[in-house]
Amino acid sequence: TVNDNVAPIITCPAGTTVQCFGNLPASYTTLIQFTAAGGTASDNCGLVAGSFTLVSQTSNGVCPRLVTRVYSIADSCNNVSSCSQVFTVNDNIAPTITCPAGTTVECFGNLPVAYTTLVQFTAAGGTASDNCGLVAGSFTLVSQTSSGVCPRLVTRTYSIADSCGNVSSCSQVFTVNDNIAPSITCPAGTTVECFGNLP
Repeated sequence: TVNDNVAPIITCPAGTTVQCFGNLPASYTTLIQFTAAGGTASDNCGLVAGSFTLVSQTSNGVCPRLVTRVYSIADSCNNVSSCSQVFTVNDNIAPTITCPAGTTVECFGNLPVAYTTLVQFTAAGGTASDNCGLVAGSFTLVSQTSSGVCPRLVTRTYSIADSCGNVSSCSQVFTVNDNIAPSITCPAGTTVECFGNLP
């Protein structure tokens, strides 16, 4: 009676830390790829190389997020062993955002309306990008401040975040400068008898 009841021994290659999900290396599809990457697999009687498989890939957490890949292999008596390879996905690079150039206007009422969406912002000439991906809904007008009198500088600050909460901001500066004098027209004067009759 030949009865192998000893499971194989399998050790996964060490996982790495990457910035984005898109930077995760491809999973192994063959035992050859697995061992070439530093994994090991052995059995007292012999492995069935074709049984090597990726059992599952799961993730938990946000930033950092742990991605766990479980691989398994069997021997000729279908004894199965598995190992886990854990990657850390941790984006710590902030987005890049550039505001459209501001303009010079005569009056406060001539200032263009502030942008409320990323679509409006980019359509006006602004740019925003991130190594892993932006959260468009996080785009917001942080503040609007003014300084000086004539000219007066109006500064609008916008910000945006990525999926790991890294935030960047930019400022758009308008110049409000009224150089047109008022128009004034006096009421018509009248003719009176005496100084004392002047209104």
